[in-house]
Amino acid sequence: MHFPSLLVCACTILLTGCRPALEKKLVGEWLSGCSIDICTLTTLSADHTFSERFDEKDFPPPNFSGTWRIEGDQLVLHIAWANKSLNDILGKDMRFIISEFGEKKFVAIPTEDKTKAGTWERRH
Repeated sequence: MHFPSLLVCACTILLTGCRPALEKKLVGEWLSGCSIDICTLTTLSADHTFSERFDEKDFPPPNFSGTWRIEGDQLVLHIAWANKSLNDILGKDMRFIISEFGEKKFVAIPTEDKTKAGTWERRH
């Protein structure tokens, strides 16, 4: 019987088939977090590069940048460049579990601290 093999193959195709659609939906500029007086803007580009900056004019953009990808239900940001004050994150991955995805917002839960879920809202 080849039923278990077919089942595994079908599940793999279904799971990987959803990734391109999610990737297309993620492309754009997102308000990815705010504190009392400053917000973070994350831009995910179609070529799988990203940049993150503060919306405050006193901070030169970007804060850090790199590449992004989807792994299962996670958005992975790989930091390839960071300004001098953030050099400790250079070369690292930031991972977020994506849930409650909608057209204009989704919930991003950092895998390092699942108590800090945040809503990302589409800007453009």
